[in-house]
Amino acid sequence: MKRLFTLFYAMLLGAVPLMAQGNRIFEFVDGAGKTIDNGKTVSVAKIEEFVPGVPEAGMTMPADISVRNISGEKQNVVIVGTIKKLKGEAIEICFPTSCKMWDKVATFTSEEGELSADKKVTKSLEMKFNLGAETQGKGVCTIKLQLFTVKKKGDKLVKDKMGPYITVNFDEALALGINDVSYGKAVSYDVYNLQGVLIGKNLTSLQDLSKGTYVVKTVDNKGGVTTKKFVVR
Repeated sequence: MKRLFTLFYAMLLGAVPLMAQGNRIFEFVDGAGKTIDNGKTVSVAKIEEFVPGVPEAGMTMPADISVRNISGEKQNVVIVGTIKKLKGEAIEICFPTSCKMWDKVATFTSEEGELSADKKVTKSLEMKFNLGAETQGKGVCTIKLQLFTVKKKGDKLVKDKMGPYITVNFDEALALGINDVSYGKAVSYDVYNLQGVLIGKNLTSLQDLSKGTYVVKTVDNKGGVTTKKFVVR
């Protein structure tokens, strides 16, 4: 009996490194290039204009997080996001190959893509929390992100090995308090299409623009003039 228990205990100890190996396929990396520990919670306290120079387009909170493949081999990867709390428009993630908008409390899975075997290469999540117009300084989002390798099973791709996970908290009130954001109030807009044709001059609002991409020259009450691309979705 003692021998059986010893054998079972040895097998259990041997399984622990195997379970940990899945987490050592990938790692999350912060904006400074430092590894984010598996299971860690990251708080985002940065806010900026969705379209720089056009505050009417709304605000967004970017998260400077990337993924590094540390396995030494090319890996096919997906990221699974579980939104636990959301007051705002949507989470946008462009990883590993295409961009997705996740806009409700639920679990989402990205499309599959390949990560380089080069350990010096990182792939950005290009992740941001789009606040929308209704948050009024109270936008929040909590999302758990987990990486998985994928493999082909028949005609389908299925999750294979479980990688690391982190939780990301976005808090608009915290970001505004830290950054003390203030902007000059827009006085008028001149709107052009992408061919440079003027389609609106001295406009007081951009709300009536139809869907499309424009070039907008903004004059604010501080005398500043900015010209930026403006997208109406």
